[in-house]
Amino acid sequence: MSQPEEKAVTPAQAPALARWLIFAVAVGLSCFHLYTAAFGVLSPLYQRGVHLLGLLFLCFMINRTRSASKDPIPGILDWGLTAAVIALAVFMMQALAPEMVLDRGIMGPSQLEIWVGAGLVVLILEGTRRSVGMPIVLVALVFLAYGVLGPYMPDFLAHKGYGPERLVSYLVWTTEGVFGIPIAVSATFVIVFIIFGAFLDKLGAGNFFISLALALTGRRRGGPALTSVVASGLMGSISGSSVSNVVTTGTFTIPLMKRTGYSAVFAGAVEAVASTGGQIMPPVMGAGAFVMAELLGTSYAHIALAAAIPAVLYFASVGLMVYFEAHRKQLKVLGPGDVPKARESLKKGWHLIIPLLVLVYLLVVRQLSPMLSGFYAICTLVITASAFILWREKRFPWREILEALKSGAVTAVPVALACATAGLVIGVVSLTGLGVRFTQMVIHLSGGVLWLGGLLTMVACIILGMGLPTTAAYIITAVLGVPALTDMGVSPLQAHMFIFYFAIISFITPPVAISAYAASGIAGTNAMKTGFVSFKLGLAGFIVPFLFLYSPSIVLEGDIGHIILNSCTALLGVTALAGGLVGWFAIPLKWWMRLVLLASAVALIVPNLWVSAAGAVPLAAAVVMGLSRRRAAAEGA
Repeated sequence: MSQPEEKAVTPAQAPALARWLIFAVAVGLSCFHLYTAAFGVLSPLYQRGVHLLGLLFLCFMINRTRSASKDPIPGILDWGLTAAVIALAVFMMQALAPEMVLDRGIMGPSQLEIWVGAGLVVLILEGTRRSVGMPIVLVALVFLAYGVLGPYMPDFLAHKGYGPERLVSYLVWTTEGVFGIPIAVSATFVIVFIIFGAFLDKLGAGNFFISLALALTGRRRGGPALTSVVASGLMGSISGSSVSNVVTTGTFTIPLMKRTGYSAVFAGAVEAVASTGGQIMPPVMGAGAFVMAELLGTSYAHIALAAAIPAVLYFASVGLMVYFEAHRKQLKVLGPGDVPKARESLKKGWHLIIPLLVLVYLLVVRQLSPMLSGFYAICTLVITASAFILWREKRFPWREILEALKSGAVTAVPVALACATAGLVIGVVSLTGLGVRFTQMVIHLSGGVLWLGGLLTMVACIILGMGLPTTAAYIITAVLGVPALTDMGVSPLQAHMFIFYFAIISFITPPVAISAYAASGIAGTNAMKTGFVSFKLGLAGFIVPFLFLYSPSIVLEGDIGHIILNSCTALLGVTALAGGLVGWFAIPLKWWMRLVLLASAVALIVPNLWVSAAGAVPLAAAVVMGLSRRRAAAEGA
């Protein structure tokens, strides 16, 4: 007999008791994190423990299983796991008390604490499997096995090996594993901005951004695709999740692109690339940016400013490609009735811009902590949106506020569990010295050549990013790859930005291009084809990070003259890249002209004045030739 099919149960399909528990715990956790953001966090282990165990409870309540044969066993198992989380939470809240931590530092964990720690690891891995997926769990299991089987590894990977008790003691009862930096960032900065994004979504920001983007770009040729680029960049900056961004904005932008003449594959690829790039778009960016700030020991505002020029280059490249594609295919322009007026869009949603301005001001100008800045931004949003709804609709948005509090905690579940699982990997790397070995291996294989070392690190990022959330892929690769790059003379900020970029780009890199696969489902296309077109559209994302390695000015390190010069030449370079890849630059391009433009792009992106000047010559010639031919065609007509 075949086994009964198991499916995930959505919160709406859960039993009534489960729904009430999900609502109460989620709202309570969001309120807890907002309170600690405003008035200060608890002791580190308490703060991280409440965060992780509360979201682990939500994970098993939300990601329940049901059997097509109505077998009661899966339901009993779900409730059993939930009860285990509750029991474990009661024990750990006592065990994480400061005096208990001090005693454990002297005497070591007891046998009972070892068993409880092992149970926590198992529950984290199962929760991660349910909420994030199997790939990251497999990665964690490989690293855990490496921690135990060190003596049996090849010489360049071998270590003395650690028993299960030593691993559990190090990974659970210290701040080097599960309760390390990743979950610390998740429990402080990240959760506040996830709640902020939930409030924006529930109070109408998604519709406002799409409407405003369509009003600004819709009347141009290729307007729907440009709308996708702008709206997805705005929403992705706040949500920090490329897949959820695809699902949110893609349901509107992909059909609109298809209606104006873009192929379904191209439409899906545009949405995937734009949504993925949202994670590098200030002011909020993705969760990984907060982890980066913590790892570097710098302010989040510094990270956001460093990401500004790379984000402009990425979105300029994507925007130009869709614009050139529209002209190459002579796609129709949307009629006036299909495009809202910018004034009307702003009239309906201008109040939603105020919290973003407040956030930027507090982060960049006042340089408050991200937690406090996020809290004040949420307060501003609630006040302005409530006043607007009271004025327009004569009601107070209680339902939206409660839904936002619930949605914020529910959305944080996969992020927190991915961070906890990444913490297991980091702990093993730290305990075994694998990071040092990886650094030595990269330097040895690259011969100390920077671009080759960067290429090896890029491959590692993309491989680890296949199926892993961006934050987890970034954390794991940063622990391994940053020392290798810094040993080759790269600054820590350059190295971290390089790895962060490729952890994100893995979402549009075949064969496992998760964002492209999500977009292909909406577009009704072949997932692999959409993935390869996404790879082409996002090609600038594979080139710009290498610019970080050789030109620190791109991440705002250096004097203002070099920053302006290298940014301008890089912008010209991505323009030439877009024209060469699409095959249109004011006029349709022949194959040899495309090759010339691509060579020009490479030369312009290289941070060398004379090489860039040489690259500008064919680009200028292409512009002059294109304009003269268009003028001649217009006069002939």
